[in-house]
Amino acid sequence: MSSPTPTPKKAKHETANIAVIGAGWWSQGWHLPVLHNNPRSNLVAIVDSSSNPTSKLNPNLEPLSELAKKYTTKTFTSVTDLLEDSNIGPNLDGVLVATPHATHYAIGRELLEIINQRKKENKKPLHILMEKPFTTDIEDAINLFNLVEAEADGDSQFWINHSANYRAQTTIARNTISSSRLGKIRHVTAYFASPLKWIFLDPGNDGWNKPTGNMIGNGFGWGQSSHLLAFIFHILPDLEPKNVYCRMTHSEITGADVTHSATIECLDLTSKDLVIISMSGTALLPGNQYADPPIAKLVQVEVYGDDGSLHYSGNDLSPTSGCLEYRDSNGTIEVLNDRFEFEAYDNLNLGPESIQNFVKLCCAGGDDIPTAGANVMDGLRSVQVLDAMYKSNASKQTESIISINEK
Repeated sequence: MSSPTPTPKKAKHETANIAVIGAGWWSQGWHLPVLHNNPRSNLVAIVDSSSNPTSKLNPNLEPLSELAKKYTTKTFTSVTDLLEDSNIGPNLDGVLVATPHATHYAIGRELLEIINQRKKENKKPLHILMEKPFTTDIEDAINLFNLVEAEADGDSQFWINHSANYRAQTTIARNTISSSRLGKIRHVTAYFASPLKWIFLDPGNDGWNKPTGNMIGNGFGWGQSSHLLAFIFHILPDLEPKNVYCRMTHSEITGADVTHSATIECLDLTSKDLVIISMSGTALLPGNQYADPPIAKLVQVEVYGDDGSLHYSGNDLSPTSGCLEYRDSNGTIEVLNDRFEFEAYDNLNLGPESIQNFVKLCCAGGDDIPTAGANVMDGLRSVQVLDAMYKSNASKQTESIISINEK
């Protein structure tokens, strides 16, 4: 099931039956409106464990009863009830999972059981788009990754909604690196700043600030840095993280981490050479991403090889603020794309490319079925590194990455 292996060609249908699991802040503000707006999406169900979802980030969330009327759809309070509904369950083409991170493994496992059952009965595929991060528990991430790989028949697809990975610039960056224009990769520098300190400094935002389960900590790392890590490991798929040293600073109010700096040692699986990623980030960028007018995140990624380098930076609300460029060994600059577009926040039209491509995938899109911008390996790599970052900050020592084979 893992991409970028494309799905086999299937009979194209004009609309896809899609369910959204999770009716919180992000779903009500983004996923539900854009799926409703897409003429190829048939929003057949909304699932939430609470009939009255609540969020500190949006005190005006609507109850399931109102969502049912608003979107002319059916609602459920459990995934099991959704899947067992005789009219909806067997006819689902896709499921978007936007629930608290700690629930991702259990929901993913239940959906994969349905996929396995459909495959045995030679029934149509079921596609999954799961919100990021993949999980916040390394064991859950590895176990879910292995479950997905066990179903890897190129039919049903499991994507992660790292919206930056679905941008055209990301594909160009990945292809440029894979074409060996940079030569052997040696070093990566990456920086990510978010105007979201109001989230991490508010004691009411438990889901963003308090660790659950086996988490050592919670905050900017889990809440934001998974975006950057999934991007890095997508454009550099041959990198396998091995060790991490990281230090963090924390909010005195909530205990959430609000800044970090990490050195990530990776093995290039092709060249067998060491590649070092230097990554830093902070939630302390002044302003508010969701204010009017909004303040943009600042992003910078640079990849250095023996024969050239790749540079991509800007603010993610202004496409003219940066570009994607390649520099050869002589220093000559080639602009590969003249726009900077990282994360996508559209909730008024058809939504980000990740959602649009997912709908197209669920419609079995004909000759040009899209492949994942973020697959389960991208999701796993980000969790592996974040897990080691938090452990390293706690131990003040370099921590080894827990590999797939260790669990």
